Amino acid sequence: METSSRNETIADASAAAAADLELAIAFTDPDRLDRFISAICADPSGERPAKIGLAGAGLGALGTWRVSRVHFGNEFCERLLPSRAEFESVIKLISAAGVGFSLVAPMLTDDGLDAAQQLLEALPDDSEVVANDWGLMRRVRRRFPRLRLSAGRLLCRMLKEPRAPSAQYMELGGHGFMNPGFEGLLRRFGVSRLEIDVPPFATVEDLRAPGHRVSVHVPFGFTTVGRICRIGSLHQPPARKFATGHNCARECLSYVTAMESPREPRGSDLRVFQRGNTIFYRHTTAMSAVVADAIGAGMVDRVIVSGDWNEAGSANLSA
Repeated sequence: METSSRNETIADASAAAAADLELAIAFTDPDRLDRFISAICADPSGERPAKIGLAGAGLGALGTWRVSRVHFGNEFCERLLPSRAEFESVIKLISAAGVGFSLVAPMLTDDGLDAAQQLLEALPDDSEVVANDWGLMRRVRRRFPRLRLSAGRLLCRMLKEPRAPSAQYMELGGHGFMNPGFEGLLRRFGVSRLEIDVPPFATVEDLRAPGHRVSVHVPFGFTTVGRICRIGSLHQPPARKFATGHNCARECLSYVTAMESPREPRGSDLRVFQRGNTIFYRHTTAMSAVVADAIGAGMVDRVIVSGDWNEAGSANLSA
């Protein structure tokens, strides 16, 4: 009965916040995006896009929501930046579906920054750019003032250690967007939105960002990102394994490695994965409940669901 009552409370609260809540689906792989767009535009009722359920993302109590935005790109590796031609095809696809569009970009080298500029030039006016690199923010603000800037979750410094033994360990720091120095940079670049991850042992206060619009990623958070791609190194000769600079076949879009720790508390439902150069964790039931509470409180007005994990059965979105 207690669980049923909680679900009803969440549903009531989310209904009250529905006018402000956006549901965004994030893709790196254009083929998965193409299949997803086809699915959400195939609603027999004629409504486009169709609504989807979020049970697989841990937010089943929120019911079904209409997809209002697609995030395309990758936050973690510049090798996954699309070509200009591929990107223009994606823009047409999303525009035809009648949903909003956000370009997502990772930390960038000088070459990566030039490649990203080719994509910025193709964006329609007032498109959103989710930047995880201060250099990209500077270039957008100086050369593309017609675009809107959001701060990606890589810029949101916070403690997200999936091996943490208790909530007390996570109390060593909150999220970095509330640091006065960061606040000054955000104002300088005219950032309109912040993306925040849900840390282990999260509370609703961990998602609070007064004066800003907040997006939260579900059902996966990332804990660390580096330059070494484990799956991309496996076919390399011994002398070149786990080094930078090798050719990329985008293996990370097809393969995910489960990670286990012998110190993991028995009964824990926090699962950890490595995908490419990044380590992720899937939200626990308690973490998903915190997201639902933050939505109900009006603190979060966009939920970003990972679409690239869908076919592996991780997000289990239902059209």
